[in-house]
Amino acid sequence: MAEVRLEGVYKSFGSTTVVEDLSLTIRDREFLTLVGPSGCGKSTTLRMICGLERASAGNIYFDSRQVGYLPANKRDVAMVFQGYALYPHKTVEENIGFALKMMRVPRAEIAERVGQAARTLGIEELLARKPRELSGGQRQRVALGRAIVREAGAYLLDEPLSNLDAQLRVVMRAELKRLHADLSRTFIYVTHDQVEAMTMSDRIAVMKDGVLQQCAAPEEIYERPANMFVAAFMGSPPMNVITGELREEAGTVSFHGQGIAQQLPDTVITRLDGAGERKVVLGVRPEHVMLSTTAQPGFHPGKVFVAELLGADVLVTVDVNGALIKARVPPPFQLGTDTTVHIGFPEHKLHLFSDADGRALGSRVAA
Repeated sequence: MAEVRLEGVYKSFGSTTVVEDLSLTIRDREFLTLVGPSGCGKSTTLRMICGLERASAGNIYFDSRQVGYLPANKRDVAMVFQGYALYPHKTVEENIGFALKMMRVPRAEIAERVGQAARTLGIEELLARKPRELSGGQRQRVALGRAIVREAGAYLLDEPLSNLDAQLRVVMRAELKRLHADLSRTFIYVTHDQVEAMTMSDRIAVMKDGVLQQCAAPEEIYERPANMFVAAFMGSPPMNVITGELREEAGTVSFHGQGIAQQLPDTVITRLDGAGERKVVLGVRPEHVMLSTTAQPGFHPGKVFVAELLGADVLVTVDVNGALIKARVPPPFQLGTDTTVHIGFPEHKLHLFSDADGRALGSRVAA
């Protein structure tokens, strides 16, 4: 299988449309993640690719072959579900090899392929156990083993780490990324966790209300979000946003909003209304906010609202004329609540969005 391609795909349940006009190409051997909030249509999209749901309209192709009419067992894919879906009365070895048994693969070949999958996942010593004797992480590895033993062209993973604790999720993220490299197959991954999407993916497809918002490499999604939804969803904590207007005065462009006046660089790429003003939203990520205890040119005075120690960083929320601006700074941070501080925004890290529809204005404020 070289690629998975969706062209104008819709999915409706009765009068409710859950996926709308989705066109997306997943490249050969790519790790692509579908990400978005609950109910955005990402799992339904995965199930349509797998064949567990039939598209209401549009076409799905594996390479140049249209597969929308084929049942799940006729598509060259393997799926890993959120709930593991292991047979409780079968051993790990029997669970991993069950699909091969149903395909009437010879016993010797089943044993060889199950052994290879177990070695890849580091679960050789668990083959004789039942699922009830396994930890959550071990069960997840068994579910992965059941998928990879089939040697499918594409692996579809529907929030497989959501039932694991935070520490184990970090370990499994790395293992999944390594597994993708070892197998050299197409991975299509669904999650609502933007950290998983950022750390594992070659590309990320962000969805909202059944509509694809942006599909790009993690760096581009983060640095050049297509709209305010992508900017807010991809980032923890989310991007700071301030509503205001652009003003053009004496050949310069500046932002004014919520008591903040911010000079913008000459590289602003946007159209202004005939009156020289336009309603916009200014965005800046917390790690790009500069914080000083003394007044600086171009900085804005405010008061510490709260400071939260995150370990390697401190997240400081500053009240600037009623706007709560978050800044990520290194520890230690020992200033108390209501202490006066000053914050600044580096021009080359600013984003502008339309206040009307949330779309990004230009590629970014600066080149």
